[in-house]
Amino acid sequence: MSRTLDEWLVHAEAVHPRSIEMGLERVRLVGQALALLPWPVPSIIVAGTNGKGSVTVGCEQILLAHGRRVGSGYSPHLHTFNERIRINGQPVDNTLVCAGFAQVDAARGDVLLTYFEYAMLVSLWCWRELQVDCTVLEVGLGGRLDAFNAVDAQVAVVTSIGLDHQEYLGSTRELIGREKAGVFRRGQAVVLGRDMPDSVWTTARELACRVAASGVQFKVVEAADWLQVEPAGGPWDERLAAVAGQPMATRLAPQNLALSVVAASVLEPLRTEATRAAVGRAVLPGRMERIVHQDRTFVLDIAHNPAGSSFLADRLRQLGWSPALAILGTLADKDPEGIAIALTERIPAWIAVSTPGPRGQDAALTASGIRAAGAGRIDLAGSMAAAIQQAVNRVSPDGVILIFGSFAVVAQARDILGATLENNP
Repeated sequence: MSRTLDEWLVHAEAVHPRSIEMGLERVRLVGQALALLPWPVPSIIVAGTNGKGSVTVGCEQILLAHGRRVGSGYSPHLHTFNERIRINGQPVDNTLVCAGFAQVDAARGDVLLTYFEYAMLVSLWCWRELQVDCTVLEVGLGGRLDAFNAVDAQVAVVTSIGLDHQEYLGSTRELIGREKAGVFRRGQAVVLGRDMPDSVWTTARELACRVAASGVQFKVVEAADWLQVEPAGGPWDERLAAVAGQPMATRLAPQNLALSVVAASVLEPLRTEATRAAVGRAVLPGRMERIVHQDRTFVLDIAHNPAGSSFLADRLRQLGWSPALAILGTLADKDPEGIAIALTERIPAWIAVSTPGPRGQDAALTASGIRAAGAGRIDLAGSMAAAIQQAVNRVSPDGVILIFGSFAVVAQARDILGATLENNP
């Protein structure tokens, strides 16, 4: 009897005794058995602490605008598993995903795959069935040992390096940078965000990578909602000539979309108008997403680590948004004090919300971290629905309310607020 997608997901979570088991041996064995590896189509792999989803969707939209048939892999998803496997910007349907699970499960034999390894292999299987001609792959955790790193990509992007997942990646930016740079290949085109630790540069030099780094090989002129990518003199100038000096409207962070432009230029010669239009279309739910609800403006963002919240604080300043109140929910393995500290001077009132699930955290523990960061008034809410109602009661019409933290928190808020990308520009 065939399984539903929900049944396959339960099965995938149960096969391996651990939810995360780093390493590429298992996924390579099954990928080769399915003739998925070596992966034959040109690919961009996107690693980094924050900004990966934005870069991935930016590359996707630029390549689509230039006539490519694009498969895109996202990690994690907000609402449904299908968000992880996109074809030409849309999630793959349940029928194909279930067929992929069946094929992967049959091919694995005695190999114990984790949920994330299933997801990666099902993604490749679906894209092969759909005959994509390029893929953009967002790394879920780290880089060197992430399942998608079994693909030898033509382009590697490292967006940013900050402290997150230290139990797996190391306790310093240098150690984390080394893990993220594990996606590099010899002679590969590598695109780097700003402020990379030495470990990333060292790995790139050791592998003789062709590096384009923000602020070195190209510069980004940015404002709140537009960007320009300017060649800085060197071998990358020709690739970026079509967009040099061209202002491009963006709804995502300009620095991240700039990395997308440079990375996509390796796979496809850029055309000016196609690139400008694509950058304007690049949006993702939960990334500086603005929703008007009961005459209040809600801003949703998945900033869930200190580096992410610092980036969020900068974006709020750029956009001129001054939240009257913030709702924060974090997972038990995160640092609520570090997450809140970049925003406490700007936001006078807070609500800590409980997060569900095995990694969830009670609102009281999150509140203690917010308090340690120096916040003023802090209230508690046992659910996102209660937190939103408290916020509406306390913030005047036309006020701004920030909701941020884990993916699960933002997903709950989007459900309650009835968010769609179409009706909340």
